[in-house]
Amino acid sequence: MNKQKLKGLWIPVEILLDEQLSDKEKLILSMILYLSDETGSCFASNKYIASIVNVTSDRVSKIISSLKKKQYIEVKLKYKLDSKEVENRQIVPNKEKINMYSQKHLYPVDENNHSTSLNELYPIGRNNKDVVNNIKNIFSRG
Repeated sequence: MNKQKLKGLWIPVEILLDEQLSDKEKLILSMILYLSDETGSCFASNKYIASIVNVTSDRVSKIISSLKKKQYIEVKLKYKLDSKEVENRQIVPNKEKINMYSQKHLYPVDENNHSTSLNELYPIGRNNKDVVNNIKNIFSRG
C-alpha cells in the first residue's frame, strides 16, 4: 500500500465518542474502516499501519488484538499450504458493533428529531436548519 493514496482520515463520531476505545484504537479502527471501504475488509500490514500512526508494529498488533477482543473487528488468517506461516490477513470491521454505540448514546432526540434540551451534550439536530439557527444564536449573544 502506498502512503500517497491516503489523503486523510475521517473518524466517525461513533468511534470518536466511544469511551471503550483508547485514542490509538480509535485512530486504527478508523483507518481499518477507511481501508476496507471498497472491499469490506482491510489487508494492511502492521508495518504499514505503524508507519501511518507512528507507533511500532508490535504496538499495532496489540491494538488489533484489543479491537478483536472488544469485538470491533474480526481477523481472518489465511495460511500457506501445509504451513503455519500466514499468507495474508483480513481485518473485517464489525459495523454493527460500531454503530451500536451511536444508536444507544449519541443522538438524544425526540420523535420530531429535535433536541429535548438545549443543555444536552448534542443539542443540534440532524438537519441543516438546526445547525444554522444554533450558529446564529451563538453569534447573536455576544
